[in-house]
Amino acid sequence: MRLPQSILRYFSGHTVHFLTIGVAITLLGMLPVSADAATPQLKCIPASLRFGDVVLGHNETLMVTIENDGQTSVTVSGMAVGNSDFTPSSLNLPLVLPAGQSFNLNVTFTPAATGWTALQEITFSSNASNPTLILEVAGTGVSRAGLTGSPSIVSFGQVATGTSSTVPVVVTSTRSVAETIIGLRTTGSGFSLSGPTSPFTLAAHQSFTVNITFSPQGAGTDGGSLFVYGPGLVVPLTGTGTVTPYSVNLSWNPSSGAEGYNIYRSASSSGRYSRLNSNLDANTAYTDSTVVSGQTYYYAATTVNSSGQESVLSTPPVQVTVP
Repeated sequence: MRLPQSILRYFSGHTVHFLTIGVAITLLGMLPVSADAATPQLKCIPASLRFGDVVLGHNETLMVTIENDGQTSVTVSGMAVGNSDFTPSSLNLPLVLPAGQSFNLNVTFTPAATGWTALQEITFSSNASNPTLILEVAGTGVSRAGLTGSPSIVSFGQVATGTSSTVPVVVTSTRSVAETIIGLRTTGSGFSLSGPTSPFTLAAHQSFTVNITFSPQGAGTDGGSLFVYGPGLVVPLTGTGTVTPYSVNLSWNPSSGAEGYNIYRSASSSGRYSRLNSNLDANTAYTDSTVVSGQTYYYAATTVNSSGQESVLSTPPVQVTVP
């Protein structure tokens, strides 16, 4: 809705601006999603698991998500493992997976011998539109690791959708000779990286840093990995996306001479207002995704001119009660 105009005066007192704030409350995640008939109903995220160089006598665990992407329930009736070096966590079968739901499965690689274990399969049987779902797994057993990662496992904890969290991973060579790093990649939903351009040479006992970012695509726990090609290194990644069910969308008319705007919120009309935006916002709209159901909020905005002067808060404040 559109609210009455508010007069804003800069502290210098020479300019009068008019700022009109509109507001809408949005309930996220309620729009229907149409299914693509060509898309398999049951799928693995990621589609395959690639383990790194694992020292004999040790193991490495990665997580995969099995998701029902269809419109009807699926019954998973069986799971078969093609190689005993790979051990999935147990499943209570048969397992009924409702439409749109998923479950997480840990797979552990414990090499029995040195060398590359070619692509193996973990097969899931169900009554889905694709009744046989195959998860490919592979890894290498070594007598000594060529690279180490610090931290060796990255857990992002809870991260709200629409935001992101970044963790640096320091990769160090344990060898006395130089190694060629062929490439870097991440697997899993919502994970990305920034780091050195590949390929490059890593000197003996030297390190480089890879920044891993988790930007959850929705609610729930996601698993993935950072994979370093060369001497193979895998750093398992996990993170949980959280969704704020409501958001408040604010909009206003542009103010002449404004370089940008600041948005403020209070729990009462006469209480202390806290600034929501971390940087000056040049847009004439703002979404507050940090609201809580059942609470009432009061919003006001200011304009900032080219000299950095900020106006007083717009009046009257915009009152919003979240359902």
